[in-house]
Amino acid sequence: MRILATLILSGMLTMVGCGSDGSSGGTGGGNGSAPVITDVGWEDAAECATNVRSDVVITVTATDGDTNATDLTYNGSVGGCIGPINAAVSTISCPNVSPYPGTVTVSDPDGNNSTPVTFQVPICASGSCTENPGGCSL
Repeated sequence: MRILATLILSGMLTMVGCGSDGSSGGTGGGNGSAPVITDVGWEDAAECATNVRSDVVITVTATDGDTNATDLTYNGSVGGCIGPINAAVSTISCPNVSPYPGTVTVSDPDGNNSTPVTFQVPICASGSCTENPGGCSL
């Protein structure tokens, strides 16, 4: 009898859920946890010069407690620069006339999205920033 009661209770908890409100740390609504961006970095090409277009490598570090890192999707851009941020490491091209504002989000296959992170790419300077909720402190 005790085994039967345990099986019934276990089945009910599986159908109803236990201890979860289904919310995530980011936006969107899938199952599980949302990705978290922990760092955004940028590295200018060695030949970078003011007022001369050059490549900038953007590196986004993100984690998700229930998703493999290779299954995360990246989406972002840097204003005034050419090319999307569409991977953990993306190359964009900037004219190096002024600092450029950027934003990036990371999504998982369940539809959960990270909090958007804003950052700024300076002229011909490499660096990184750690996420403060919603933005990097530079």
